[in-house]
This record gives sequence, structure tokens and C-alpha cells, in this order.
Amino acid sequence: MTVTGDPPTARTVTLRGLAAVVLPASGLLLAVGAWWLMALHDPITVPTPDAVLQNLRGNFFTSPYLEAHGLNAGKGYWYDLLYTVQNVLLGVALGTCLGVGIGLISIPFPAVSDVLNPLFATFGAAPIFVAAPFFLIWFGIVSSAQVIMVAFYTTVLMYIFSRRAAENVSREYLEAASSFGANGRQVFWRVYLPATIPELIGGFRIALAGAWGLEAIAELLGAQRGIGFLINYYSEVYGLVGMLTLTFLLGCAAIVCDAIAMFGARSLVRWTATGKVA
Repeated sequence: MTVTGDPPTARTVTLRGLAAVVLPASGLLLAVGAWWLMALHDPITVPTPDAVLQNLRGNFFTSPYLEAHGLNAGKGYWYDLLYTVQNVLLGVALGTCLGVGIGLISIPFPAVSDVLNPLFATFGAAPIFVAAPFFLIWFGIVSSAQVIMVAFYTTVLMYIFSRRAAENVSREYLEAASSFGANGRQVFWRVYLPATIPELIGGFRIALAGAWGLEAIAELLGAQRGIGFLINYYSEVYGLVGMLTLTFLLGCAAIVCDAIAMFGARSLVRWTATGKVA
């Protein structure tokens, strides 16, 4: 019998490793099975997984279909996927820097939060479908408009998360730092900043996940490239297989980027009790 606090045995480690593989795989199999059942029940509006994979394989690198319709010179889905990924990552990076920077600056300067809290609360509650057309009208249908929109909403989210993370810092840490003679600047850099990182990582994951939808919406409303642009095109010609394939491709890109980001984030939270990201 394993005693609490003892190091895990080889069998325990093996079982945990199997569970980490089997459980996600079972969830994926259940999703694919449900997809097949829906396709069998309604084959007209729900393409099968096999049809989606064939469409992806036949159009990812080069696409005679897109070339025949004068789209992207037949370069394939990768060309538009790269455009969407670049816009998302650039917008999230800019928004994260601005949101976290403003949120943490408001800690030593409370007047900043007094001024910005009502504004960010208002913008955060505004539906994206209402705000997105204004960004496209003001900045046009160029890629910078989509990047600005993603960056703006990422800024709002990261500001809110940074403020919440700072408010959740334990008073014990602050009192301990003060008892050792730390001044305000040292408390900020040595206590507030490290203590907020785990919660900021969780906020970053939410912002990154939402950014893919924001970018797709912006491209749907008006763009010359991107996954959303192709989805909009396929919707006009009732290309359900192409629409679902591109949606699947966008989801895969989101999962890969999230995994890469979390792999890098683990080095920032090794000092915590669990060493795990949110």
C-alpha cells in the first residue's frame, strides 16, 4: 500500500502515462464516432470524416479547385492558414503586452485602474459581432484591421486577468516582503509579478483560444485571404465539405499553438507547488 508522500512506484508512473494517452484518445474516438453517426443520419448537410480528410489531402499544398476559381493561384489551404496564424499570433502578442503592462502598472498607480476599469468593462461586454464591422470600416479589409481587432480584445481580456491576478496575491507574501524591508518597487518586481504569472497564463490561454474566432469573424466579414475568407467563399457555393475541412484545420492550428505556448509556459511556473500551468 502506497503511503502518502512516498515517491510513486514504476507501476503508478506507467498507469498515469497510459491514462494520459488513453483518456484523450477515447474522447477523440467518441467525437469521431458521433461525427460518423451524424453524417450517416444526415449525409446531405454533414460530410463524413473521410470526405473531410480527402478534401484536406487534395487541397492543402496545391488546389486545382481554388486555382480554377481564381483564388490564391491554387497555392492550397496552407497559404491561407499561414495568413490566419500570423494575424492571430501577432494580435495576441501585442494585446498581451499591452493588457498585462497596463494591468500591472495600475497596481502601483491606482488612478490608472480608476480611469480604465469602466472603459474596459464596457468594451469587454460589447459583443464582437457589433464591434467587428467598425474595425473593418475604420481600418479597411487589410490584414492590419484584423490584427488590430484581435489585439484590442486580447488587451481587454489580459487587462482584466492581470488586475484579478494582482488582487488575488496573498497578503502574506506582501507582508513578508515588507517585513524584510522591501520597498514598493521591489514588492512589485519580486512579489506581484511572479505571483500573477500562473493566473496570467490561464488568461492567455483563454485570449489565445478566443483570438481564432475573432480572426475568423474578421475574415468572414471582409478579407482577401485567410481561413475565414475561404469558409465564406465555400458557404456561397454551398461547399459543405470545404467549410468543415477548413474549420477542422483551424481547430488543429489552435490546438497546436496552445500546446506550444503551454510547453513554453511551464518554465515560468516551476517554482509553484505543482509546477503546472492553468
